[in-house]
Amino acid sequence: MTGNAPNQRPIISLGLSPALLAVELAGAIAILVSILPIVQFWGVLPDRIPIHFGLGGQPDALGDKVMIWILPAVAAIIFVVLTAVSRYPHTFKYPVRITQENARRQYLLGRGLLVWLKVEICWLFAFIVRQQILVALGNAQRLSVELVLGITFLILATVGLYFVRAYLAR
Repeated sequence: MTGNAPNQRPIISLGLSPALLAVELAGAIAILVSILPIVQFWGVLPDRIPIHFGLGGQPDALGDKVMIWILPAVAAIIFVVLTAVSRYPHTFKYPVRITQENARRQYLLGRGLLVWLKVEICWLFAFIVRQQILVALGNAQRLSVELVLGITFLILATVGLYFVRAYLAR
C-alpha cells in the first residue's frame, strides 16, 4: 500500500449526504431490531439459550439467557466507535496516495466504507440475535448459514467495491 503520513494530509470538513444519513439511520434501526425481540420474548426465553453455532448452523454451546445482550451491546459499541472514527478520515490508511486533488474524494470513500460496514455488521448481529431467539424457543433448528454467508459476502463485496472505487479515484 502506498500512502503518506496522516499529518501531511489536508483536513477537509465533510458534510453528511442525505444518502449516508439514511444509511446511518438504518444502522441505528438494526440495533433497535436486535433489542426489541429480546425485550419482547425475555419472559418466555429459557434460562439457557444457544450462544454459539457451528459451521452447519447447529447450536454447539449454551449460556445464560442474559448473554443474548452481548451482540446488541457489541453492535452499539461498533456503531458509536465507527461513527466517531469516521469524523477523522484524514487519519485513515488508504490504498492510494492522498493528494490535495484527490483528498476529498478519498475521504468520502473512506468514510462511506465505514458507514456501510457499520450498518452491515449491525444488521448481521440483529439477524443472529433473531436466530438465537428462534432456536431457543424451538421455532428453528439451526442458524441460517446461507443468510450469514450472504451477509458476509455483502461485507466482503463492500470492501472490494471500496478498493476499486478508491483506486479509480486516485
